[in-house]
Amino acid sequence: MFQKLFTAQQIKDIDNQTIKRQNITSEELMERAATRLHKALVKDLKIEQTIYIFCGKGNNGGDALVLARLLQPVYHIKCILVPFSKKSSLDFDLNLKKLSEMPLAIETYQSENNLKIGPKDIVIDGIFGTGLTRPATGIAAAAIDYVNRSGATVYSIDMPSGLYADQSNQPDDSIIKATKVYTFQFPKISFLFPENAPYIKDFEIVDIGLDPSVISVMPTQYFMITKNIKNILKERSKVSYKNNFGHALIVGGSFGMMGAPVLASKAALRIGAGLVSNFLPKIGYQISQTAISEVMTHTDKQSKYITKIQVPDKITAVGLGMGFGQHPETQKAFKKFLKKNDKALLLDADALNILALHPEWLHLLPKNTILTPHIGEFKRLVGSWKNDSEKLEKLQKFAEKHQAIVVLKGAYTTISDGAFFYINPVANAALATAGSGDVLSGIITGLLAQGYQPLEAALLGVYLHSQTAELYTQEHQNFSMIASDIITLLKDKDLLLSNKKV
Repeated sequence: MFQKLFTAQQIKDIDNQTIKRQNITSEELMERAATRLHKALVKDLKIEQTIYIFCGKGNNGGDALVLARLLQPVYHIKCILVPFSKKSSLDFDLNLKKLSEMPLAIETYQSENNLKIGPKDIVIDGIFGTGLTRPATGIAAAAIDYVNRSGATVYSIDMPSGLYADQSNQPDDSIIKATKVYTFQFPKISFLFPENAPYIKDFEIVDIGLDPSVISVMPTQYFMITKNIKNILKERSKVSYKNNFGHALIVGGSFGMMGAPVLASKAALRIGAGLVSNFLPKIGYQISQTAISEVMTHTDKQSKYITKIQVPDKITAVGLGMGFGQHPETQKAFKKFLKKNDKALLLDADALNILALHPEWLHLLPKNTILTPHIGEFKRLVGSWKNDSEKLEKLQKFAEKHQAIVVLKGAYTTISDGAFFYINPVANAALATAGSGDVLSGIITGLLAQGYQPLEAALLGVYLHSQTAELYTQEHQNFSMIASDIITLLKDKDLLLSNKKV
């Protein structure tokens, strides 16, 4: 269901333990990694193109040298050494010697004046790897900036040079803008920071045979959701009836904002809740009954906003906040609800904004309440941050303090239960549409109603929600997707089969 993600130091430890357990040398591991990289990379190369391979002086540069040796018999290769340090790694030196014995020109990068790389060319970036801990400077920064200006297609080995593996960079750091990254064994944590999207248009995992027993016991806080999350879906008996699948309640809506609870209610139904009710201000009655005839509608006495929340009998999960508004009477009703509620609970949208206004109410949340903020709502709850590393720190601390499960929505939606991070590997602009978050909340509430554990419901809901966008954009422009399309695609038989990244 998950792929482990590791820090740079942990990756180094896994490499070293693999060498020891498999009784190989570091040079042999490098040869194996580059050979598998070569096999993956050649499908993207054309014989008529000139390939410039930029090599640093560490092990990432060593990988690049091995790759150059493997490509040389077929492709037009130019090997460019980037001398950012007087020192070099032993494996780099060994492979430089091997390459120098072949009929291939090896140049040293001095300035961009020596090169004429253009949009028709290929650059393979092997300047820095996961060991980088400070910004690229000097000749390395100059080479990175030149490659970025060249317009060439850029393939990075393991990670874009200049990017840190598990921490945020500074905004003005020199970092390769890779067309594609061929990353060894697992994505790096920083790949899934939204702020790093300019540097990684796409990535492909290359299995280099790191020891699985080492990987399995290496502890980590970071996990990437994979398509195997579908395995938690429960099978249904052919003699089931609706009461076997729970009763979801969607609470929300205010004047002009009735679409939000309607979308959430539809999504809860579509994901399989046996029954769905909603609780709306009085003005929502006709809207709901017309838009979703399958849902039972209950209303407040007040016409335009909610003043008292009533939970019907036999409700198994509540999703609250979509289009809710922040009227003072609505805030009071929300507080009274929190004091009495004993149902599985999801809070979204204005419920989160009200909590930001009244943080003293957070102690009223039952354990494992699911919160689904977008970036703006989360900032109202925890304050601002300077980068994605700090954002994740705030996410973990908030979830841990309030014993909540927080679904931080956006590109690479991240879920934390206070102990671990679960990152969805999909960033699809099709989901950047009005009502998309309401649909996600309805999906998760529908899963909660069916008896899924809160973390399971959050993980599965986020996965299914994102995969509808992946399906949609196979045939349609991403800007054309609307929230109702997400609900429709939940019934697609191919939903659990599509996953571009993992």
